[in-house]
Amino acid sequence: MKVLLADDAEVVRLLIGRFVESLGHELILACDGIEAVERCMAEKPDMVLMDMLMPRLDGPEAGRQIKTRMGARWVPIVLITAVEEVSKLADAMEIGADDYLLKPVNFRILEAKIKAIQRTVELNRKVHEQANKLAGYYDRAEEEKRVARHLMEQLVNRERLSDPQLHSWIAPAESLSGDLIAAARTPGQVLHLMLADGIGHGLTAALNVLPLTQPFYAMTERGFALADILVEMHRKVRQVLPVGRFVALAFVAVDFAKRSIEVWNGGIPELRLYDGRGGLQKRWASRHLPLGILSADALELETERFQFSQRANLVLCSDGLLEARNEAGEAFGTARLALACAGQPAAEALTRTVEALADFLAGTHCHDDVSLAIVDLDPDATLPLPEPANPGELPEIAGEARWRYAISLGVVELKSLHTVPLIMGFISQIKPLAHAHADIFLILTELFVNALDHGLLGLSSDLKCDADGMEHYLQERAKRLAALREGRIDIELAGHDLGGRTMLRVRVSDSGAGFDWSWLEAPDTHRPSGRGIALVAALCASLRFFGNGNAVEACYLTRQIP
Repeated sequence: MKVLLADDAEVVRLLIGRFVESLGHELILACDGIEAVERCMAEKPDMVLMDMLMPRLDGPEAGRQIKTRMGARWVPIVLITAVEEVSKLADAMEIGADDYLLKPVNFRILEAKIKAIQRTVELNRKVHEQANKLAGYYDRAEEEKRVARHLMEQLVNRERLSDPQLHSWIAPAESLSGDLIAAARTPGQVLHLMLADGIGHGLTAALNVLPLTQPFYAMTERGFALADILVEMHRKVRQVLPVGRFVALAFVAVDFAKRSIEVWNGGIPELRLYDGRGGLQKRWASRHLPLGILSADALELETERFQFSQRANLVLCSDGLLEARNEAGEAFGTARLALACAGQPAAEALTRTVEALADFLAGTHCHDDVSLAIVDLDPDATLPLPEPANPGELPEIAGEARWRYAISLGVVELKSLHTVPLIMGFISQIKPLAHAHADIFLILTELFVNALDHGLLGLSSDLKCDADGMEHYLQERAKRLAALREGRIDIELAGHDLGGRTMLRVRVSDSGAGFDWSWLEAPDTHRPSGRGIALVAALCASLRFFGNGNAVEACYLTRQIP
């Protein structure tokens, strides 16, 4: 140890100093209190032996200044004194000294005190080193969390959570949330919403849900259906996460134009639909296992569909909300959730629920991540139909197309290929069409589905008329497609340059019996079906059916960018 010895008597410095050095310690000398403080700051000793009465600055005051200037570094100070008055010794101990030794000095006692202080100094040094290590671990952990939060914010794409029909809230139990809410629109303006809940909470749980974001956003952007995205997310979870990890997930697709909801629920508390007066209109309980448990082939993709006709709130939440407990151990539960959000406008329902949970907890911390999403199912939220272009103002198409794309699909391809996303992959590379992906996706989807469903499969739109019509329609569609043995659909796209604008010509033909398209000449906006074709007609400069309806040509003129 470094031992500072301060005493105005040279003989004392000589006797005690030599004894200290004989114990193997490094000795630093000072003649008074002021010099003791200065040498202490310069030499940083491990221990101070100091006379109580010294000129210029006495021992207790010098000890107080040393303690103050050394800050968090602990330097034990032992006063050597002939003063035996208890009150003065107590005062000296209170302002800075740690111990005292009476004169004449008993060297056996001095040796024992030095050894005791050395043990304390070493212990203090170890504690300080461990504290520094813990501080380092804490700083690194905080930096990792900061990076993880940044990555999650980038991957979740919060801009898309600002969808006007969606209101959401997440409260992590720790600094990072294992719950994830993601939303995006397909090129056809179908809202895809995902609420995922990874095992546990904190960084580990957050890492569990991150693999879901890439397939969710990438495939939604290309117009893939809910089931196709689920398959890819399930494959990703099994590929990336260790064995035993899984993700509970609810996936919702809301088509405001067709006023339909499609739900897949694997391990999330039941989704609830409240009508405008607060009545519980529909519930979707979990019917599947969370992603990552079953093998890829065993994943069940059956979804539930519902047609809505009036304004309502679709409510999704994680179990962290329903199981949040107050000091009495009582759970928040579905009754309080319904009381807070049923019958309210969606934005207000979210605010009321958050406030109700805060009041219920009364300062108690949630033990799990909490997430809540409310979709405002407003039938009037569909985008207005665009004004149809006036064909009379369009110049004649002359000359060869600048590019052509053609695909011919047989029965095997019709059963296995994702035709429209496949073509959209090509369209995305045509720069003049970059700002028109939504329109083109809708045109291709409607014309292709029309050719397959009505042309080849012979389905009637009348199947959609009753309350469960869409479900029956899709079941019949799947049944007929599985039984299809012959047939073909040809799709041809051509791009023409018309005065600086691009004219996209789409031809779709099928080998089926066709359908009655005469009603399209006088469309009825109140029909439960056919709205898609009417929308295509509104988007395009021209839409013409040929023959018995198994061939159609649509000409789409890109809008001028201001």
